[in-house]
Amino acid sequence: MKSEWKVSSQRIDGEKMYIALRILDTSKPEHGGNVETKGEYSIDRDSVQHLVDELNLKESRKGGM
Repeated sequence: MKSEWKVSSQRIDGEKMYIALRILDTSKPEHGGNVETKGEYSIDRDSVQHLVDELNLKESRKGGM
């Protein structure tokens, strides 16, 4: 079962960057092979949160979660 979309962050070249991410199989640990991302890394957390909100709304409308 897939998780909801969330804002994930990591430091890249000393800068905190954000991306939309969800876990593909919630019964397994979160690692590079078990995640899906949308969009690109951004320094603007609010814009990534907006994308996450849109993705979760779209999934809830189609019954994807």
